[in-house]
Amino acid sequence: MSGRDAIQGKLVTNAAVLDLMDLCLTDRATADQWRTLSELIVEQPEVRDCLAAQAIASARLTLIAQLDETHEDRLVERTGDKKESSSTWTQGISTRFRISRAAMATLAIGVTIILVSCGLLIGFQWMTPSGNQPPILASGPVPPAVKIYGFPGEHAPREFHGGGEEIELPSGKFRAETSAGARLQLTGPLRLRVESPLVWRLFYGKLIANVPSEGFGFTIKTNQAKVVDLGTKFGVAVDKDGDTKVVVYEGHVELTSGRVIRRMLVGDAFIIPTAGEIEPLTFADPSTFLEPGEIPPSVISDVRHNGIDQTATYQIVRGGFQEDALAYTDRVHQWNGVVFPGLSSYLVGLDYVRMANDWKFNADNSLRDDLEITYVFARPAVAYLLVDDRLPKPKWLQDDFADTGWLVGLDKGDHRDSETKLNYQLEQAKGPGASVDVVLRVWRIVLPQGGELKIGPLGSRADDWVVPCLVARPI
Repeated sequence: MSGRDAIQGKLVTNAAVLDLMDLCLTDRATADQWRTLSELIVEQPEVRDCLAAQAIASARLTLIAQLDETHEDRLVERTGDKKESSSTWTQGISTRFRISRAAMATLAIGVTIILVSCGLLIGFQWMTPSGNQPPILASGPVPPAVKIYGFPGEHAPREFHGGGEEIELPSGKFRAETSAGARLQLTGPLRLRVESPLVWRLFYGKLIANVPSEGFGFTIKTNQAKVVDLGTKFGVAVDKDGDTKVVVYEGHVELTSGRVIRRMLVGDAFIIPTAGEIEPLTFADPSTFLEPGEIPPSVISDVRHNGIDQTATYQIVRGGFQEDALAYTDRVHQWNGVVFPGLSSYLVGLDYVRMANDWKFNADNSLRDDLEITYVFARPAVAYLLVDDRLPKPKWLQDDFADTGWLVGLDKGDHRDSETKLNYQLEQAKGPGASVDVVLRVWRIVLPQGGELKIGPLGSRADDWVVPCLVARPI
């Protein structure tokens, strides 16, 4: 089969994806819609091929329309000129037709090249600050990625639009419908993030997805696994221990955990523990599978420090490390990737400690150099310490931790403090690389028994520095 036939032979039946292609091809899509389409192009070859076919067809129709207009104008011109012979007029049309066909072939090749590199172009668009560029206007309101029914006292569903939006449900049972046609049963307490209409990340809770053919490829991610629908009804749960369970009720799915890929058929059930490999699981019926559970505790259980200001509190954020997440309890600083496409995927969705940046001050509001912090882990864990790259690298850091080579950015924004006299007003933007004021390096340590991890003294620098952040996952 030729490349041309391969492109024209691919079809997409998902109405939501087809509408998205139409908006992008007619220059009516929003930036979020362009980003969603770029993700689909990378993840689903059939979407890429269908888009290529539509783009080439649109280019041909445009050229034909232009050719018709040219012929009509030429005909009107020649009707008034009785001296022009019909043979000359016909020769003119023939010449025009040959040129248009050559242009059309060239344009078709160009469209194919553009589509191959569209991921780079869209990535560049997102990596480059918007500046004073006018917004891209859509033809109408963006349809919701998911509707959820069952909130107490509410008859209408709540709508969520994706693009990283998080959903947190209390204890109870809910039902959901997606723009891709999937129908889901949800059991809370549950927390998930709608990364796109076809890709969800489940932090904890239980769900059963019934996916029709037009929703082919619907994906549920957890910290331990990725479950891809291949036309089926399946269940995914993350329990109080952080373990992932997957059950197939109809059809089949593709289960990926680390480097292991399994094709699960109806009746198959597996558990992927936080510390271990895929294991068989006794099959559960839907009613048993959807019994309410408990919110899994964080892998981080406690934090202690020798800071002077003990009133400056910290927070342990369950599964919340991501783009634009709040970095400190006493600042508006946000975590961001230093460059596009953003934060390392190994860090996104993990637990982290949102500390107080004022821990770095002494009683006289001067910057200290002896800050020490102790973290307590409830079970075996891998911990990532984000350290201000402007600080000197102390011996304990280089001896006990491994430099991952990853960098994380801090978007500071505004701050005003009458006691420390630390006042500034900085731009704060959304997304990776747009407004990074501080760069932190990521260091890694494995704690096979859990327990306590003490860091410090951290050292200091004369003008300013930021308190480290700790991100962790269970093993």
